[in-house]
Amino acid sequence: MEKSEKSNKKAVKAVLFVLVLLIVLAPVFAYAAAAQKVKGVYKNTFTAALQDKYGLLRETEGAKIVVVGGSSVCFGLVSPLLENEMKMPVVDFGLYATLGTRLMLDLSEKEIGKGDIVVLAPELDSQTLSMYFNGEACLEAFDGDPALMNGIRRDTFNDVAGSFPGYVSKALGFLRDGTVPDPKGVYNRRSFNENGDISYPRGENVMTLGYDPNRLVDLSPAILSDDFADYLNEYIGKCEKKGAKVYFTFCPVNRDSLEEGTTADTIYEFYRYLGEKIHCKIISDINDYILPKEYFYDTNFHLNDRGAELRTLLLARDLKRELGDNSGVAIDVPEETEQPSGPPTGTPEKGDDGTFVYEPFGTGYEITGVTAAAAGAKTFDIPREFEGRRIFSIGKDAFASCGNLEEITLHDNIALIRDGAFAIPTLRRVFIDVKNADDLEAGEHIFGDYTGAEIVLNDAESFGSFVSGYWWSIYADRMRMR
Repeated sequence: MEKSEKSNKKAVKAVLFVLVLLIVLAPVFAYAAAAQKVKGVYKNTFTAALQDKYGLLRETEGAKIVVVGGSSVCFGLVSPLLENEMKMPVVDFGLYATLGTRLMLDLSEKEIGKGDIVVLAPELDSQTLSMYFNGEACLEAFDGDPALMNGIRRDTFNDVAGSFPGYVSKALGFLRDGTVPDPKGVYNRRSFNENGDISYPRGENVMTLGYDPNRLVDLSPAILSDDFADYLNEYIGKCEKKGAKVYFTFCPVNRDSLEEGTTADTIYEFYRYLGEKIHCKIISDINDYILPKEYFYDTNFHLNDRGAELRTLLLARDLKRELGDNSGVAIDVPEETEQPSGPPTGTPEKGDDGTFVYEPFGTGYEITGVTAAAAGAKTFDIPREFEGRRIFSIGKDAFASCGNLEEITLHDNIALIRDGAFAIPTLRRVFIDVKNADDLEAGEHIFGDYTGAEIVLNDAESFGSFVSGYWWSIYADRMRMR
């Protein structure tokens, strides 16, 4: 009888164990099934190019040059020109700062071999020079590709797994609403060539001021975190142990975007500090990579076509010098791209139209405030012009005096929104009447610390563009269609 009772207790425990196990694993199986359902949702996005870049890295045989970094690499490299100079295949392994430099290091390290030359070229920014990592953006880039998931480190895998529910939920929402992202313009997977460079035509500088005032470049030692320096040095050691050479070069920097007060001394101090912290040779002079705005495209680190040729020339020269190759560089120095002449010339003057206060902004105006008479309004429809000149920008704290403001409507004349422009506690909706997200620059903190406002787009086309746009994807959770 006792044996029978013991057997029954064991059987009950076994059943309970199986039930608990099923309860625990049920969400895993459910999400795995959901992952298969959403595979391909992000296939046309900019970050999905990571699949192609990783495939190229794995498939390139023999000694190769691998340039690792963020989007300044793919916007600033003409790999066929570099291949012709160096007589080695080149893999452009730079993509998007939102993924984190850490991810690009993890994925590339496994594929580095004897005879390879690794060129480290991250953006000079506190995010890219830190342990920052975005698991959800990573999953969007992977888009169900198992090779990429197998390529990351175990500790990184844990961060990715924690982002899985949010990734699946967002992707299912795109499928449900018929808004699967397929961005127009340069930020699309189709914009890359077979080397991983951006091949989308990039003529003149399209930034309203010629630089992005929301993301000024701070060349101070503080932008390099100690833990990232350690991580980078670990990567360098692993690559060198495999028989590869590792060098550090600089990303291109828009000269006009340097923080106020940046001097030759502060630049040198940053250069010196970087040399002390990282355990590989810096082969470039940082001053050579601080370039005029005419070589840039749409950010302070992204080059236009001529700028990419110039940067490739600089890198080829630096590599050849370091490797003892005195053959010279055959790439011609490209001329600066002429900026298009703007509308009306002359200097606009400060003024107001009874509702908004305007400050001169290039050849037009920026809204910097609201008149006392209009401060109590609940809605604003931003005008296109003031005194015959285009209104280009919404300034920081432009609506700070508005205690009741709930809705703002923007049109396609607005090209720049500064950080803090919409830091309004009462704001509920920002209607954006713009088709292509590439045409509207925005800071990373336009709403300040306030989380209540949503962004409303006109249709599926504009929604798809903004939800995966370079400046706008960080606000994707706020977005909906009318």
